[in-house]
Amino acid sequence: MQINQKLVEKFFSGQCTAAEARMVSEYLADENNREIYLNSEEWEHFEPVEKVDATISDRIYVNVIDHIHDKRETRRIRFRYLAYAASIALIATVGLVAYKLGSNRITNTSHSAINRIKPVTRIEKFITNTSAVKQTYTLPDGTIVELDPKSEVSYFPFDQGKRDVNLIGQALFRVHKDKAKPFTVFANNLATTALGTVFEITAFKKDLYTKVRLIEGKVVVKPQNKLLSAGVETVYLLPGKVFTVNMQTYAASVKPFNVVAPKKLETLDSGKAIVTEAAIVFDNEPLSEVFNTLETKLNIKINYTTNQLNKKVFTGQYEFGRDDIDAFLDMLCSLNNLTVDKTDVGYTIKKIK
Repeated sequence: MQINQKLVEKFFSGQCTAAEARMVSEYLADENNREIYLNSEEWEHFEPVEKVDATISDRIYVNVIDHIHDKRETRRIRFRYLAYAASIALIATVGLVAYKLGSNRITNTSHSAINRIKPVTRIEKFITNTSAVKQTYTLPDGTIVELDPKSEVSYFPFDQGKRDVNLIGQALFRVHKDKAKPFTVFANNLATTALGTVFEITAFKKDLYTKVRLIEGKVVVKPQNKLLSAGVETVYLLPGKVFTVNMQTYAASVKPFNVVAPKKLETLDSGKAIVTEAAIVFDNEPLSEVFNTLETKLNIKINYTTNQLNKKVFTGQYEFGRDDIDAFLDMLCSLNNLTVDKTDVGYTIKKIK
């Protein structure tokens, strides 16, 4: 095959086959032939940055040429770069530079990957009641814990799709409702799980009995470790029931207990709504008064037009620490043909047109 100007231009535009590229590059390797494309001044001022062994240079040269002119390669290389690439020495230099850059890139990528997968330290939080009276605490999810003296709860951040709490001693839990994240208390080899309810657990290490009392809602109590090995079975409790396990004989039972009525703290609107330690209870209360009460007790702002409520009433309760105000207002509005919009300053209630 004859080497001519057209074939050389074809070479520098990246359109040669691998065989053609070999022939052109070998041709241009002779300095007497370079004038066909580059003048002597251009070649005179060009020098490779780094010298390499001829054997290595040849191997790099073949690999680079095959890569550039492979039929699957669709990229077009810039003219000036390919002009200089005609020199075997330059191709070798480019190969070394590419290798070094690639190595650095791989190294940097590896370090980045290592940094990305570096485990984040999760710190366990401890709450201990060293006083002589019951203390009330609020967990990060809004769950309220009434912790008895000489008792302790601990937990890791609730950021992995679950809410797990460890208990030593006795505590009552008013669980904030969150269907996406079950709430589980681990105590004396029992795991008590609820989505939103009120229950009390007694699990002192030196006590003969461990107990789970369900006051509201539903929970499932699952034995673990030695209790599971001893044949203690999983129990689904109903309100007013207590699950008791003898920690020496592992005998278990479910019995009723007397549920103490919540203490009434105050009465609102002539007896139609009352506030207890656990909730605001509405009994056939006008919707406007429901919104007013929620504003006052939760320190929020609710805007509404009285004549759009059309004497609507509500019977039910808002439970502190368990109900989410956004979801509660959505429920109220959906039941009464209303919409609720959350704003920067509170909530706006409107009638659906």
